[in-house]
Amino acid sequence: MLRNLKSRFGRTLFFLPFMALATLNHGFSHEPTNSKKISGPQRREVRIPIRDFRLIDQNGRSFDFKTVRDKVVVLAFAYTTCPDVCPLTTAAMRQIQMGFDRIERSSVYFITVTTDPEVDNPKVLAVYAKRYGVDLSDWAFVTGEEVVLRGIWKNFGVRVVRKARGLVDHTSLTAVIDRTGTMRFAYYGTAPDPKVVIEDVRSLLAHRSNS
Repeated sequence: MLRNLKSRFGRTLFFLPFMALATLNHGFSHEPTNSKKISGPQRREVRIPIRDFRLIDQNGRSFDFKTVRDKVVVLAFAYTTCPDVCPLTTAAMRQIQMGFDRIERSSVYFITVTTDPEVDNPKVLAVYAKRYGVDLSDWAFVTGEEVVLRGIWKNFGVRVVRKARGLVDHTSLTAVIDRTGTMRFAYYGTAPDPKVVIEDVRSLLAHRSNS
């Protein structure tokens, strides 16, 4: 009996590091830093100033964040070869875009920032946008040099680790940024509920109209 206990104890010790690693990897992809484990998306109200940045859009043109400073911006991080969360996030963003009327759309802008610039060049992003039926009149898919992107990822609190070509582990974040360039709402984890995001965006649009 003592021998059996030692054998079981040894097997437990052997598997503990692998169990811990699996837990960390899962949390890293789908949760904010220092948050509790969650089963679904998590919404946070925040106030994080977002610095201006310049990247390249799906048409190969320069995209300056400051050009949309007069709008409420819905911004997400994704990459085109992502097999799980990113497609859900992009589909949710498309639903959000479709949820606004023509007048609201004139005051809202959408941005998808890649987390895999090695693969996601402008042509790849253009094909990806077309796949989801995106209206690009008020939505930019942007990429650029990794050194520039890393500064943007850091500003939003997004951690990115390349595991292999076309396979990236990153914080799943969709953010709403107000007209002053301050991130006000952050949705972590799986794709946010479009209805919730639309309500949050409308609350910021109403603030301008009431001021």
